[in-house]
Amino acid sequence: MTEPVIVVGAGPVGLAAALALAAERVPAVVLEAERAGVRKEWRGSTLHPPTLALLDRIGAASDAVAHGVRVDRLQFRDLQLPDRATFSYGVLEGRTPFPFRVQYEQYKLLRLLRELAEASPDVDLRQEHRVTGLTGADEGAAAAVVTLADGTRLTAPYVVAADGAHSVLRKLAGIGFPGDTYPSQSLVAATPFPFETVVDDLGPVSYWSGPNGRLSLIRTPDVWRVAVSTTAGVTASADGTGGPHPELAAALDLLVGDRSWAGSPLQQHQLYRSHQRVADRFRAGRLLLAGDAAHLSSTTGGMGLNSGVHDAFDLAARLGPALRAGGDGDGDAEADAYASARRDAAVRIVQPATRTVRAGVDATGRDARLARLRDLAATAADPVAGTRHLSALSMLDAVEGVSR
Repeated sequence: MTEPVIVVGAGPVGLAAALALAAERVPAVVLEAERAGVRKEWRGSTLHPPTLALLDRIGAASDAVAHGVRVDRLQFRDLQLPDRATFSYGVLEGRTPFPFRVQYEQYKLLRLLRELAEASPDVDLRQEHRVTGLTGADEGAAAAVVTLADGTRLTAPYVVAADGAHSVLRKLAGIGFPGDTYPSQSLVAATPFPFETVVDDLGPVSYWSGPNGRLSLIRTPDVWRVAVSTTAGVTASADGTGGPHPELAAALDLLVGDRSWAGSPLQQHQLYRSHQRVADRFRAGRLLLAGDAAHLSSTTGGMGLNSGVHDAFDLAARLGPALRAGGDGDGDAEADAYASARRDAAVRIVQPATRTVRAGVDATGRDARLARLRDLAATAADPVAGTRHLSALSMLDAVEGVSR
């Protein structure tokens, strides 16, 4: 029987990797440092077409499609200018079995993946198992050994680091994580206010530029999710106890045209920074990095979680058959191929795309905003250019390395 692969981190990427390995008939042991509950939050909610196709392999797409918000058009608008650009997902018909985007909160996806993992005989989910040591992250290592906080040592043919942006395993392996951090912060809040009744022709996903920076408005099954840029060092209340955050209030005033939105509660305020970082390498001996442990990108456009899920399935598709077959380094060439392909996707596709989208919506000058919207409108009106642009925003080009 194939020895289990160890996956560190029981977030969406770690659980997706474990379930994808199980689908390849390779067992996985998932180690989670905490006794993790599923926290209800709206920070992430986007599932792009190729991500849905991958999740469908493990039975995790149907629930998202059935209970999420289906997005058939993507809007780019401005809080002061009438110009706008709309891209129809209909142009993706025939290119993907899911020619649409779905808004399905990350906490719901995590809950679904956890249920699937707990039901799988090939996934062993162990909570309160904190990793403190690692050997086997050197070239030529025959196996990896992780040490837990209680001194227990576990051996595996490979260890997958899906333990997030502050990855302990990445640090233990001495892998650099260069990049930069945006000077502005992002504030995300949720509200039941019916924006669709007061904003003309409002689609379920729209990205707005404005005189003070970006605003994104995303409909999820339960609420509208609102995100704005804020200046670094903001000290105003972000939990609602001191009234609406001033920059969020200013953006919503422009969007709605009055203060009627203030009659609805603003829930789940989250203030966080965005980063653009890629690990120096995605492989060190028997250690493979995936998700936020390997790369971080601006949340605008919803590519971070999706890219991590793509990592998980690419890793399983390459490594699974090799581990089952045994011999020839037990997946050594396939591990190299995974690390190369997914790092290339991060550097060549995801990072430039997220930087471009973020720069566009962060622009505050009126002339720059107008020029951008008109350029986007011209692109949307051109069948070839529009299809190419939406394909890139939908991450269809970012999964070319997923081998099966």
